[in-house]
Amino acid sequence: MVGTKTSFTSYCCSGWAARLSPVFLVLVAVFHLFAMEANAQPSNIVTEIRQAFASHKELSRVANYLNLGEKEILQSLVKGQTGSGYTFFAPTNWAFVRMLPQDISDPFFVDAKLRHDVLLHHFVRRSLTKDDLLTKSELIMADEKSSTLTHNASNGDVPVQINKANINLEAIRLASGMGVIYVVDQVFVTPQQIDEAIRRHPAVETPWGPIDPQGQINNQDVESQTVVVDLVAEFLREEAAAGGHH
Repeated sequence: MVGTKTSFTSYCCSGWAARLSPVFLVLVAVFHLFAMEANAQPSNIVTEIRQAFASHKELSRVANYLNLGEKEILQSLVKGQTGSGYTFFAPTNWAFVRMLPQDISDPFFVDAKLRHDVLLHHFVRRSLTKDDLLTKSELIMADEKSSTLTHNASNGDVPVQINKANINLEAIRLASGMGVIYVVDQVFVTPQQIDEAIRRHPAVETPWGPIDPQGQINNQDVESQTVVVDLVAEFLREEAAAGGHH
């Protein structure tokens, strides 16, 4: 009797397992596919670039700007994308510091149009190799405007410039095959663009730094501001020393 009851219980359990197994397996398969898709594409191109900058403190400023304008930049990059991957020419912190007027709020921080237009002009909608940079004379950027590549063979290591900015040909490669980053020592922006952004956002000075029109203190890049303060201090010391000799 006990054996018969055990067999019946086993039969019932086996029957339920047989009926539930297909449904359960389908659910597991669907969940697995979603998990694989999420792992295969964990982030977008801007996120990948910011993650790559984590070990490059000299690029922290452009990382901040990309973070502020991520949504708009992604929308613009998707339009007209026909190549494979992207190339981003990343200006160093010093490249931004030396071309911006002092004693004003950072126009790249307060002016979304300037930030978007300039950053987009640093993207190319395809992944460029070192050979591409050494052989091409012109690139079409993500804003559909052209940039000029110049080659100077005056020494053995042929340097390459884009829009008169020196290019570090040691590429920073992005994960998931999304593209590459090349570091440059200048920002692709005109003085007119900077002036227009400044006029749109008059700054108010405080002892802690400039304040944007929304009342926020602009301290997005303490490292770069420290560099400027150090340079100003050095200039004042030199001026004081020169005055003492008169």
